Amino acid sequence: MAVVPLVVGDLVDFFYQPRILAVTHTFTLGWISSAIMGVMYRVVPVMTKRPLRFPRLARWQFWLFEFGATGLITHMLIGVWEPTWMAAAVIVLSAAFFAVNMLYCLGPAWHKGVAETGMCMSVMFLLTAASLGLVLALDKSYGFLPGSVLTNLASHAHLAALGWVSLTICSVSYRMAPAFLLSELTLPRVAMWQLYGLATGVTGLGLSLLGWIGGGASIWSGIIMLALLAYVGILQTLVRNRRISIDWTMRHALAGIVCLLLSVGLGFSLLWIDPGSAIGNRVAGAYGVMGLLGWVTNLIIGMSYKLFPGFVVGVRERRGWPKLAIAELSLLRCRPLVFTLLNAGVLTAAGGLISDQMAVAQLGALVIALGGLIYVAVMARTLSYAYRASVPPAASDPFRILSGDSQRP
Repeated sequence: MAVVPLVVGDLVDFFYQPRILAVTHTFTLGWISSAIMGVMYRVVPVMTKRPLRFPRLARWQFWLFEFGATGLITHMLIGVWEPTWMAAAVIVLSAAFFAVNMLYCLGPAWHKGVAETGMCMSVMFLLTAASLGLVLALDKSYGFLPGSVLTNLASHAHLAALGWVSLTICSVSYRMAPAFLLSELTLPRVAMWQLYGLATGVTGLGLSLLGWIGGGASIWSGIIMLALLAYVGILQTLVRNRRISIDWTMRHALAGIVCLLLSVGLGFSLLWIDPGSAIGNRVAGAYGVMGLLGWVTNLIIGMSYKLFPGFVVGVRERRGWPKLAIAELSLLRCRPLVFTLLNAGVLTAAGGLISDQMAVAQLGALVIALGGLIYVAVMARTLSYAYRASVPPAASDPFRILSGDSQRP
C-alpha cells in the first residue's frame, strides 16, 4: 500500500514495467495468496474433517513461499531475470507442497460439496499459474515462447487472478456467507455449476491467449462473465434472505461485488481495445486496480474481520495463554474509515487512469494507501496476540465477562 502512490506514474505510461510487475506481485503473492493460503490451512481441515496429512510439509511450504515471493519481487524490481526465474521455481515447489496437503483434504469431497469442489479446482489453477509464471520468467532470459509477450502475460494473469484467486473466493464465500448472514436459504444447486463454468471459461481463455486453441478469447470471456454474474446473483439472493443486519464484513463484500462488476466490464472492453495502445494501457491499469484492490482486497478484508480474531483466540487457547474475547481483539471504530478510504480511493484511481488525469489517479492512490495502512496497523495488532501471551489493556479489567460464545473461533 505504501508504494502504490509511487508507481501510478509508471502505470499511466505503460503497465508492463519492472516496478509495476514488482508491486503487482507484492499484492498477488505477498498479500492475496498468503491470506488465502492461511485461511485455507485453517478452514479446509475443519470443513472436510480431515487433518493435514503432512503438517511438517506445510511449514516448509510457508518458508519456501516467503523466500520465493520475496526473491521474485526483489529481482523483478531491479529487472534481473535469471534470479527471477530461480525464485519462480521455488514458488512452484511451494505451490506443489501446498497442493499436496489441500488435495488430501479436499479430494474425497470432489463434486460432493460446492466449496470443496471449487477449492480443488482453484488449487490446480494455482499450480498452473505458478508454472506458467516460471516459463514466462525463463522466456525473459532465453526467448523461446511464441506469440505476443502481452497475450502470454495476460494468460498467466487470468489463470492466477480468476482461476486461483477468484475461484477460491467464490468457493469460500459459498461456505461462509450463509453462516455470516444466517440466511434462510440453502445454497442453490446452480452454485456448483457456476464454479464449473468459471473454471471452464478461465481454462479456455488461458489457452486461447497462449494460442494453443482457437475460438477466440471473446467466447471464453463471455463464459467467465456469465459465471461471475451468476455468482453475484447467488450472493444477492443470500443477502436478500438474511436474518441479521449488514455489518462491515458484508459491506466490504457488497463493495467488492460492485468492483467485480466494474472490472468485468473493463476486462471485456479489452477484447476490442488494444492493451498496447495508450487508452488500452490505461484501461488495463484500471482493470487491475478494480480487480485486485476493489474486488479481491475488499473480500479479504471483510472476511478477515470475521475469521482472524477467531484464529488468534484458538491459538491462545492451545498455548494455554490468558483467554481473550473476540471483541477485545477487534478495533471496530476503524472499520468505517478503512471501508470509505479504500473504496473511494479505488474508484478515484481507476477513474483517473481511464480519463488520463494523473493528478486524480495520484489522489486515489494516496487515499488507497491511507486506508490500507490503517487496516494493516489494526490487523497487525489483532494478529500479534497469537505470538505474545500479553493481553490488551481493556482485557485487564477484573469485571470483564468472557462468554463461551465469544471464545468460539
